[in-house]
Amino acid sequence: MLRYPKGAGPKVLIGWQATPNADWESLSGEDKDHVRAAILRDQGRLCAYCQRRIPTRDEQMKVEHWQAQSGGKDKLRWSNLLGVCLGDERAESGAPKGELHCDTSRGNAALFLHPVDGSGPSPREHLKYTSQGQVLPRDTPQQDVIGGDIKALNLNAVRLRRERRVVYEALWDRLEKAGWTPKALRDEYEATRIEPGVRAVPQCEVVRYHVVKWARKRDVEL
Repeated sequence: MLRYPKGAGPKVLIGWQATPNADWESLSGEDKDHVRAAILRDQGRLCAYCQRRIPTRDEQMKVEHWQAQSGGKDKLRWSNLLGVCLGDERAESGAPKGELHCDTSRGNAALFLHPVDGSGPSPREHLKYTSQGQVLPRDTPQQDVIGGDIKALNLNAVRLRRERRVVYEALWDRLEKAGWTPKALRDEYEATRIEPGVRAVPQCEVVRYHVVKWARKRDVEL
């Protein structure tokens, strides 16, 4: 799951936020395009939950409500709107079988972790990633509820684990070739930052987690 700072919301949202009972479906197609563009700008074109690249085609992106619209309040609050992938392996690939994940798996289940800075518990403090691509709860008092988030979003779907494992192995190879130097570790760490308007590195939080862990073992300050 990402953790990133949200920039200013698009101006088109202001009027809709003041409109009683307005929700995502109330917006015009053009207004939705403005919101999608701002969301993708802030997230570096990555899915807020699984950290995969969101394709440029609108039909391959969904606007997710962290607090489900059925919750009623603040349906169009800017920090509540996230960009996510389709979360449907069959729909994306055309395969006859496939798992659901991200908001497609979640439905309206409540979540504890929040991808947006300042809007709830940070995934960075509560998630860890294995060399085999699994995402697991850290050993904290909240680990049971974190496990609930992972299960609701199905973040350990086979293809998500596979992608994270590939990223881990490529990261290890790059650092091995670079000799695990402080500069190499810092460069990898810097590359995980999400900056507005810049295409972020897929699985950036996976890379960040492992780089931080390896840097600590080597007493390298990032």
